[in-house]
Amino acid sequence: MTDPYVSVRKNVSWHNHHENVRRTLARHIKIGNEKPGTATMSGMRSTAARLQGIIAEAVAAGVRLRVAGSRWSYSDINVADACWLIETDQLGYMFFLKESDMNPLSATKAEELILAQCGTKISRLNEVLETPQRGRALRTTGASNGQTIAGVLGTGVHGSALSFGAMENQVAGLQLLSAGRNLWIERASDPVTSDEFAAKLGAELVRDDLLFSAALVGLGALGLVHAVLYRTAPRYLLNSILRHIPYAQARGALTSMDFTNCGLPDALRQPYFFQGIIDPNKPDMVYATVRYQEDCPSSYPPKYDLPTASEPGTDLPKLVGKALKLFPDLRNLAVSTLIGSELKERSDKKEDWATPGETYTFTTAREGVASSGFAMPAAQVDRALGIMRAAFAQHDAAAVVFTCRFAQKSAGLLSFVRYDPCCIIDIDGIDTPEARKLIALTADRFDAAGLDYTMHWGKMNAITAARIQRGYGGHIARWNQARALLLPAKAERDAFSTPFLDGLGLNG
Repeated sequence: MTDPYVSVRKNVSWHNHHENVRRTLARHIKIGNEKPGTATMSGMRSTAARLQGIIAEAVAAGVRLRVAGSRWSYSDINVADACWLIETDQLGYMFFLKESDMNPLSATKAEELILAQCGTKISRLNEVLETPQRGRALRTTGASNGQTIAGVLGTGVHGSALSFGAMENQVAGLQLLSAGRNLWIERASDPVTSDEFAAKLGAELVRDDLLFSAALVGLGALGLVHAVLYRTAPRYLLNSILRHIPYAQARGALTSMDFTNCGLPDALRQPYFFQGIIDPNKPDMVYATVRYQEDCPSSYPPKYDLPTASEPGTDLPKLVGKALKLFPDLRNLAVSTLIGSELKERSDKKEDWATPGETYTFTTAREGVASSGFAMPAAQVDRALGIMRAAFAQHDAAAVVFTCRFAQKSAGLLSFVRYDPCCIIDIDGIDTPEARKLIALTADRFDAAGLDYTMHWGKMNAITAARIQRGYGGHIARWNQARALLLPAKAERDAFSTPFLDGLGLNG
């Protein structure tokens, strides 16, 4: 009998949001909730059962099973040729908890939490949280809001709040599905929900610090994340100020987050966000964006209607693509166009203050854009940028810029934001062979120099088994240990893996 909430197509040509990854799927599976506009726990249980049925069928067939939300990743981590791929972007239920749902030992209040189904986009989460009535916000977010909540965990989206870690640091609990198990996982050291809450989801309650830490960045290999419980903050406002600062003056901010003498408008105030963009062909100037945080008036009505790709919250790869597509063969002119049109100096204006959801909004795809991310201790940034400039000299036709963003160490075993404090240096630009060679050469040069670093799972990268062993150390063995506990049958571990993950030693 045909299930009206599941559609299946065979031998489908598939591409990601940014159109740089293309694969042929054995099966393309789309799944919806029974009543899309009415979030109910019975609906959650029904959808979970459907997903578990698909997982069981894939395991029995001996095929790879992957999951995609908004297909946002620049890497192919969430897909493989000839796999079955479940698209979950229609699974957008959200729930606010009651005090009766809370564990009596938890200091967290019900009003701080929101439970979101796996296909919920960050944009939608912002809209629901940031109303005057609810008055809440995410503590950090990616530079754009198109990702789904399960996708940001699957790849460890890093955010860029100076005093907070990656997006996984907001997670209080999550629901994980395999063929035979429906689990609600929390930390044993930080129980949040009541013993009865998991039963509402039809789930088995598991409180275990190892399993929780592994599942925070699961790479789609521990099972299917069906729901995530996020801790939120009182909503706040951010501004955006852009300054052109000589590199020598900005060095303290880039390497130690010392903002006292770096040319910013408030030398004594810790920013919420700091970003430095550097043209490797003119490395003596830093195009620095700083955001400060203020309380949000209770009556403030957010508007999510930014009209162009050049608002201050827009993620840089699209800005680069906008300028570079005009001049794909003229590297210097293209980057100059970007700087002249998108990176003009900008002062603080009262009307520029906005909620996180208003600040980080633009989501339109841009084909032909490259983006990679290297995370490292902030103290290494000066040395790393010197190495990157030398690598760029060998590929100076690459139309790219270097971008430095900052976050605190994050909780997941495989969170690539693993340094304290952490700088994420992106290579952003137009997707050409020269840009890809530069990304690979940068990793080689970092290895040769003995730098500590990891790479963004969801962006273009040069990840190898040797590099993740060096970057994550004993966390790899602990993650594989947790995986064996969650998926004890080898056939199911194989189903939730890919040739890429196999080659990294993440399918033990």
